[in-house]
Amino acid sequence: MTNHADSPGAAAAPVLDIRDFTIELVTGKMVSPIVDGASFQVHEGRTLGIVGESGCGKSMLSLGIMKLIPTPPAKIAEGQVLLDGSDLVPLSDKQMEQVRGNRISMIFQEPMTSLNPVYTVGYQIGEALRAHSSLSSAAARQKAIELLRKVGIPNPEKRVDEYPHSLSGGMRQRVMIAIALACEPRVLIADEPTTALDVTIQAQILDLMRSLKTESGTAIMLISHDLGVIAEMADDVIVMYAGRIIEQAPVHSLFAAPSHPYTQGLLASIPAVEGEQHRLQPVPGTVPPPHDRPKGCAFHPRCSFSDEKCRAERPPLEEKLAGHRVACWHAGPGASA
Repeated sequence: MTNHADSPGAAAAPVLDIRDFTIELVTGKMVSPIVDGASFQVHEGRTLGIVGESGCGKSMLSLGIMKLIPTPPAKIAEGQVLLDGSDLVPLSDKQMEQVRGNRISMIFQEPMTSLNPVYTVGYQIGEALRAHSSLSSAAARQKAIELLRKVGIPNPEKRVDEYPHSLSGGMRQRVMIAIALACEPRVLIADEPTTALDVTIQAQILDLMRSLKTESGTAIMLISHDLGVIAEMADDVIVMYAGRIIEQAPVHSLFAAPSHPYTQGLLASIPAVEGEQHRLQPVPGTVPPPHDRPKGCAFHPRCSFSDEKCRAERPPLEEKLAGHRVACWHAGPGASA
């Protein structure tokens, strides 16, 4: 695992401050929370990793922050998204257009569907630049070439005039990163940025993100189901389950002493590369859908530690150790539940 130095800026005001953020799915008369009261901060020059199984609310959280959720049927029910102290939630669509791609950007899971097939990659990078600056077309094209070079695409003077279909998956993902970084955003949200890429390209993309964070101080929110990627990249980690944050800690603390049974289960399901080999322990069951979440702790049907209190009362997210918060009635401070 990579060493992550404590950032002296961690005590400073956060770049992104999410407070009691709730997204609801409205179907007929039924209202179901998809993201349920999420609160966290992302600081300059640091990476916050967000993990959890499919259906836990990770991607919907990121889309909600960007105000890109499909409305209807989903809606932001309450909470704040403070970007450098300014709340994005009340902004109109037109106002958000000035924020997206400028002060906060996002890299989506699948670059082939995110890039427009009928425009060159240079045009698409330039579009982001022209939307938020007074650059001429020629200046935007030159900047696009510089960005392609920065993200490690060879022969950028040629590639700038090519279409997405002529590029490899790794190159398309680099183009998406170039678009996201065109206006030097304060926050970069990366939703599974290495999915469907081979391991060599994955490593290159992660190295690129790491160097960009170091060079520009961008705050990064990295969403991944891959705990190896999170261990390598993140400074701090959030574990989500059924729309809620159920554990939150510095990366070392989380991997050394996971306190929630769900987090313990996720870590136990990872094959060991070194040391004694153990049979993998899958987490039994599946994530409940938003409209059918159990009372009390949503994880209790899958948890071997659950009791009557777990089934009746939802545990609050409480600090067990310095900077290590857990939502579990049986979690010890940095010990197994």
